[in-house]
Amino acid sequence: MGTLIIVVTAVLAVFVLLGGAWFAIDSTMRVRRFARSTDLVPGRPGRAPAEWTTSDSPEAVAHRRIRYAIATVHENPTLTSTPSVTAALTRLDDEVFALDDRLIAAAHPENADALRRIGFAVDELESLAGRLAYASPQAAEPVIDAAIAYLRDPVERPDVDADSDND
Repeated sequence: MGTLIIVVTAVLAVFVLLGGAWFAIDSTMRVRRFARSTDLVPGRPGRAPAEWTTSDSPEAVAHRRIRYAIATVHENPTLTSTPSVTAALTRLDDEVFALDDRLIAAAHPENADALRRIGFAVDELESLAGRLAYASPQAAEPVIDAAIAYLRDPVERPDVDADSDND
């Protein structure tokens, strides 16, 4: 009986180790595949120059921030739970393409103000995933629509922490 327990324990340990190794390898491969791809939105290639996947220019970094931010938004299963939220996500994807197109067009030193405003929009997009993390489908749609409106016309937001220091 003691031998059977040892064998069963060893077999379970091997399965757990194999599962952990598979998870680590698969996750690493997916991350690398996305990092090398030109997809702006998962499954939809962007129009940015291919060299932006590895360049360290401010425009390329902003482009990669957009890619990773929208990919994080897409990881939320709530956003595909109802047709109206799925439609809102599609509108957001379209607006992300428009934002990236503006970034591509502004990729010149003389467009510093346009790049600054695009930076505000990227900040908004990066924070969107956190605001949607625990949102119900009913609450997610207006949050997405507000983000779309901001991406269309980004402005610098007042620093919340600076206001609290004056109290």
